Amino acid sequence: MAETNISVACIGLGRLGAGIAHNVQRAGFRLIVYNRTQEKAEPLITSGAALARTPREAAHAADVVVTSLMDDASVLDVVNGADGVLSGMRPGAVHAGTTTTSPNLSTRLTELHSSHGSEYVAANVLGRPDAAAAGKLITLLARKPEAIARARQVIDTYSARVILLGEDPALASSMKLAGNFFLAGLLEVIGEAFAFAKRRGVLDPFSEMLKAFLPGSQEYLDRIRSSDFGRAGFTLDAGLKDILLILDAAAEVRLLISATGRFSQRSLPLTPVRSRDGCDITRLRTESLVCRSRSADYHRCRNSGMEVVTLARRIRPQTVMQGARKNTERFYLFTP
Repeated sequence: MAETNISVACIGLGRLGAGIAHNVQRAGFRLIVYNRTQEKAEPLITSGAALARTPREAAHAADVVVTSLMDDASVLDVVNGADGVLSGMRPGAVHAGTTTTSPNLSTRLTELHSSHGSEYVAANVLGRPDAAAAGKLITLLARKPEAIARARQVIDTYSARVILLGEDPALASSMKLAGNFFLAGLLEVIGEAFAFAKRRGVLDPFSEMLKAFLPGSQEYLDRIRSSDFGRAGFTLDAGLKDILLILDAAAEVRLLISATGRFSQRSLPLTPVRSRDGCDITRLRTESLVCRSRSADYHRCRNSGMEVVTLARRIRPQTVMQGARKNTERFYLFTP
C-alpha cells in the first residue's frame, strides 16, 4: 500500500491514461483527475477520486502529476497558460510525462519546470491499453535521481519494469521512438510475409514457425493471421504522429531511415467512406479506411463494391488498425 500522504494528479484519461490512473488509485494514493471530457473520469470519481476543473486545479493539489496525452501540442496546451499545470504546481512537485513526444519537447519541458521550481521527469511508457490496466507497462525514465525518487513510488504502480536512462530527458523520448519504430517495422514485415505465405499456401505452418522465433509477438501474429482487426489498441492519428516524430528525430541527427520513408511513400490520407450497402467500414477515431491497392489516387475494393478517394496526394504514413472488408487484402498496422 502506498504512502497515503502523497497526492497524485492524473491528467488525460484515454486508452493508456485510464489504466494508469486506476492503478494509482488502487495503490492507495489520493487521486485527483482531469480530462477534457468528464465522462471518462466517472469510474474513478465513483471510486473516490476528486475531479479537477482545470489542469491547474489538478496540479495544485498534487505532489506528483502524471500526464498521458496525445502529442507535443496537447502536452504544451495542458502545461502552459493561466489554467495550465505549471501555473498550479507547487515548488518541488514532480511532473511525470508518459506521452510519446519529440525529444526536443522533453528538453523544453525540463527547462520550463526548472524555471518554475518544479521538476519534470520523462516517463515514457511501452505497452498496450490492457498492459496499462494490468499495471504491466514498461516505463523509460530519464532525469535527475532525486526527481525520479520522488515520483518512483507512483510510477511503480502501473509499471512491470522500469528502465533508467540517465539524466537527459530526451533519452527516454528517443528510446520510446526507437521502440515504436521497431514495432512498426516488425508488423509491416509480418503483414507482407503473411500475405506471401497465404498466396503460396503455407500460411499455417509459417505462422507456427514465427511463433517459435517471436514468442513475445504471439498476439500480433494470431491477429494478423486471422484478420482480427476489430480490437485496436492504438488510433490511426496516434500512429501517424509517432512515425512523423521518428522521421523528425532521425533528421535531427542526420540519419535517413529508409524503412520509415517506405511507409511514408506508400501511404496516403483517405476520406471516410461507407460501402454501397450502407455498412460502416471502420470504427477508428479518424474514421479512415485504407484498402490495399496499386493506385495512388483512387482505390476500389472490387469484392465489396466500395470506393475510396484520397483527400490529397500528400506523402504521409497511414496507420491501419482495422482493414476494409472481407475478401480485401489487409495488413495490421501499415498498408503496403
